[in-house]
Amino acid sequence: MTTEPDPARRPPRTAHRFFTRALLTVVGVIGGVLSYCICVGTFAGYPQYHTDVLTIIGMLLIALIGGVAWIIDERRIDADG
Repeated sequence: MTTEPDPARRPPRTAHRFFTRALLTVVGVIGGVLSYCICVGTFAGYPQYHTDVLTIIGMLLIALIGGVAWIIDERRIDADG
């Protein structure tokens, strides 16, 4: 006797993984496009509302995300170096 659940009762893990990865990809693309638009000053044309600060915030966010990605990559066991 095995402890594996019946294949008919197991949740479809591959469909869940695919959906999660597709959703993360879509969110990443939307976030990247929004970050690009902020950094090139698309929304910074309204000085009376101080929207030029959005450009600085966008650049800081991109640098922060890059730093976090670098730290995560350096902490991997199989990292080169």
